[in-house]
Amino acid sequence: MSKEAHFGCYYAVFKNEKATRFVLESFRNHFPENPILLISDGGDDFSHLAKEFNCGYKQLHNIFEPQEEMYCSVRMLEYWRRLKLSVDFCNKDYLMILEDDVYIRNYFEIDKHFDLCGSRLGAKFSTTVKEDIRSTTHKDVDIYGMCGGSIFNTDVFNKIYDDVILDIIDNHDEKIKNEVDDWCSLGSTDSSITYHFHKRGYEYQANPWMIEVRENRKWKNTDHPIVHEYKEKY
Repeated sequence: MSKEAHFGCYYAVFKNEKATRFVLESFRNHFPENPILLISDGGDDFSHLAKEFNCGYKQLHNIFEPQEEMYCSVRMLEYWRRLKLSVDFCNKDYLMILEDDVYIRNYFEIDKHFDLCGSRLGAKFSTTVKEDIRSTTHKDVDIYGMCGGSIFNTDVFNKIYDDVILDIIDNHDEKIKNEVDDWCSLGSTDSSITYHFHKRGYEYQANPWMIEVRENRKWKNTDHPIVHEYKEKY
């Protein structure tokens, strides 16, 4: 893989220009050429930052409002569509999810194959969701955690994309409506990615390049190139 081109980035932003500038600056310090698709989620116009930091740019509507639609299939379908836009725009082997609390402090290379990797301290799937995954894969899973700093394999994403879209259309709302406590986590974007990869036999693992602030009070003394939950620019 090329030192500069093994992954691209999806970065949804809203109204925090200070944080967005910091994230892009820290990323570009170590990855000057890797493609980024910057998407304003119904927020401010960040086209000037996209130009300054050589990013693609989309000004789209807000998918996190209104609150009563937070868990609906319409929102989740749009989220997957935006991931697809980013995968196609970047056209790389992997895609990283950037967020306003991600700090890139060193270069790293993706030197091994994986399906998706995220937080070590992810939230737990409900028993119902775990049983649903086990029923098709015969594998036991526990957590999801595709937060900022997480990375997924774009070839896998493209292989499952159409089936995931149909699955969300046919089943998402019904599951949450009938068993909201068991299935509401599917309304979370990081849960949705993990669930649908798992459901189709792909493996989630901890991101070896990432540390979270809550994970280690002395995170500043570690050598992980990706830091998640970095709130100093909020």
